[in-house]
Amino acid sequence: MRRPRERAGRRAGRLWLNAPGMDNDLVKRLAWSGLLAGVGALTSIVANRIATAIWVRVTGEDPPDA
Repeated sequence: MRRPRERAGRRAGRLWLNAPGMDNDLVKRLAWSGLLAGVGALTSIVANRIATAIWVRVTGEDPPDA
């Protein structure tokens, strides 16, 4: 496999979150809010699927509609 080439003028290991645009507090808050919302949505989906699987295994029928 080939190694990725380093771009001229960039330090190796520099993350895009360290870019100059992240110096703005508003951008940081918006990025944090988006990340938190995404993780919350994924957590909700996973929790629903686990609860459904447990319900079906215990009762043998589909869960009631909420």
